[in-house]
Amino acid sequence: MIYISEPRYLPRVWGSLCIQGLETPVGETWWLFHDERTSSLLRNAVDGHTTSVDDLVAAGELPGEHYYPVLLKTLHTADKLSLQVHPGSGGGSLCKEETWIVLAAETGSWMMGGMKDIDRSLFLDFLKTGKVEEVLQRIELNMGDIYHIPPGTIHSLGPDLQILEVQSNCNITYRLYDWGRNGIDGKPRELHIEKGIEAVDWSSGGSPVPAGRDGKIDSQKLKANYQISDIRGTLNTDIPGGALFFVSSGSVILQCREVDSPACLIADIGGGKLTLKGAGYLIEPGGR
Repeated sequence: MIYISEPRYLPRVWGSLCIQGLETPVGETWWLFHDERTSSLLRNAVDGHTTSVDDLVAAGELPGEHYYPVLLKTLHTADKLSLQVHPGSGGGSLCKEETWIVLAAETGSWMMGGMKDIDRSLFLDFLKTGKVEEVLQRIELNMGDIYHIPPGTIHSLGPDLQILEVQSNCNITYRLYDWGRNGIDGKPRELHIEKGIEAVDWSSGGSPVPAGRDGKIDSQKLKANYQISDIRGTLNTDIPGGALFFVSSGSVILQCREVDSPACLIADIGGGKLTLKGAGYLIEPGGR
């Protein structure tokens, strides 16, 4: 059985997506989420019956010991994100990796990822003096570029972008620097410098991994705790049990019902079939 996931819209100070009824522009659209408090509402594509990711995981109809192991978001940027890092480069129970697929980009768009030749002490000096941008690598982004961000990678994202973000289900982010701005409440956003510095992978400099171009995944370079496959054209395709399918352009047909992009679908343990007329990404929990 395939379900349609209902998105959640999160206002962000750097957001660009305007949603009716929300005063602050949306920066993140959460297409599939699941934590100890809540999870995505799912609608049966056949009869409209509703359930949730939490209910299906508990019933053994979706993978995950307690939580579905993958989160899926789109990012909509009008300004740059904070400079941040995720835990897990040294092992342990907390581990977050993510993959960015550029769905739309204005000319001159960019991301920051990894550092120039610099050690921890010098990096902290640049951080404290507000000059940290001088020691970060800047990477030009174009529509269709794909980068994997391993745990421990210092990174940020620039304005005028729409990004599909596939990530492991660990929503912990350590914010190292926020460019001196305030949050949507008018107050400076919290920084996590001590934990963030400890999370950085200092051995490698923490550079993002190029994992595809023109919207096509390079499976030899994407090494993650999930698999992503790009699918495009007009064709019938099977969705394996427990997998996600993000419709990035065009539409899909489910049981004679047409669903336009953007949309997120998820198949229970029995899997399902759809007809694609456009392009999308199949996301399967479990690494290569």
